[in-house]
Amino acid sequence: LRRFPRRILVDLPDLETRAEILEVTLVENRLDPSVNLTQIAERLEGYTGSDIKEVCREAVVQISHEQAKILDEGSSMSGSIAEPLKRLRPVTKKDFDKALGKLKRSVSKGGRELARVWEWNDEYGEIKKERKNHLTQLMNMYL
Repeated sequence: LRRFPRRILVDLPDLETRAEILEVTLVENRLDPSVNLTQIAERLEGYTGSDIKEVCREAVVQISHEQAKILDEGSSMSGSIAEPLKRLRPVTKKDFDKALGKLKRSVSKGGRELARVWEWNDEYGEIKKERKNHLTQLMNMYL
């Protein structure tokens, strides 16, 4: 087992980063014009990057579930089912609403879990070390 040479804190994504994660994750999918990724990103405060990816996946997968249901219903009925299956519909705001109702954030911003990460960073992380070294350098400059 090999350890990383550095320890760095990866904090929860801010609004701009959450919007970028949404854009990158959904680049291969068609979005309904009513979908506003900035508004969705605002609703995802406190979600990790992985959580956001899962919300996107869940929103997109719902379309496939709908298509599977159409296929199941069509196989028991006579007639053509090819028309509704020509092209998948775009992802809508309603899909994101359902996904957000199903999936909650994996960490609590005020919870003990995140506090422990910050305590670890204060003790061992690169951010603290850099700050401490910088302060030491400044102090030595005046001595």
